[in-house]
Amino acid sequence: MSQTSKNAEYCADLVKRDDHDRFLTVLHARARDRAGLMALYAFGIEVAKTRESVSEPALGEIRLEWWRETVEGIFDGECREHPVAQALAELCDQGGVERRWLDSLINAREVDLYDEQPEDLEDLERYAEATSGRLQAIAALCLGGGDVGMQAGRQVGTAWGLVGLMRAIPHHFAQDRIFVPRSMMVEEGLVDPSRPEAEQSAALGRVIRRVGDRACALIKTARCAKRDIPKGAIAALRLAPLTEGYLKDLARADYVPDAVVYERGAFGRQLRLNWAALRRAY
Repeated sequence: MSQTSKNAEYCADLVKRDDHDRFLTVLHARARDRAGLMALYAFGIEVAKTRESVSEPALGEIRLEWWRETVEGIFDGECREHPVAQALAELCDQGGVERRWLDSLINAREVDLYDEQPEDLEDLERYAEATSGRLQAIAALCLGGGDVGMQAGRQVGTAWGLVGLMRAIPHHFAQDRIFVPRSMMVEEGLVDPSRPEAEQSAALGRVIRRVGDRACALIKTARCAKRDIPKGAIAALRLAPLTEGYLKDLARADYVPDAVVYERGAFGRQLRLNWAALRRAY
């Protein structure tokens, strides 16, 4: 097996394990595009897991700086001996991926190191856009989506990020992290999102529903551009039906994250994607 194939396999395994939703969408991309998407998503995972890989912010800053230098090296023709970096370099060599976009994904993860609670829904959305939304925008561009595809990718990715943050609330509570906007807590009478009392659970549910409504609005806007997006770029936008599936799961549990049962699993998510593909939709 060539080094290129080994790098591609490493990235695919990483994405399959740590970002399974995106892994499933890549399977709907053209065969020639899959290795590049896996490399991009693997890079996203590498920078996203910084917060959970270090014991203090200073170490996280060092890790992120390592990736900044790695990206700089890629564009200077001096790639480090790292499978994700080497796979990413091959994607960048094809053209179309600008260094500033990759740098922005790294910079966005600095926020994670300091566990700052978002002030309001707009603040939460900015975070989701800077991380998930921007990653999906780059993916759409890599698939030939152009400016329109990039904007739709940003909207779909942001929606997916918002819903992902709501789904991950119990996980974040265990890490003493709160991604529930401060102003929304006040508006809904939510004193402590981790308290199990019925009143507090209901208040948290109202917050999650409002965030979900914003995610739905972003997806609706992204779909308005469907006619202008090349067929080959649609795979980057198929996080949309998966996002809607998670929202339905949350609704069935009255928007209580701890009570959600994701019954459909990977097979159910694949069915959603297959149905979207049959309709050439996202």
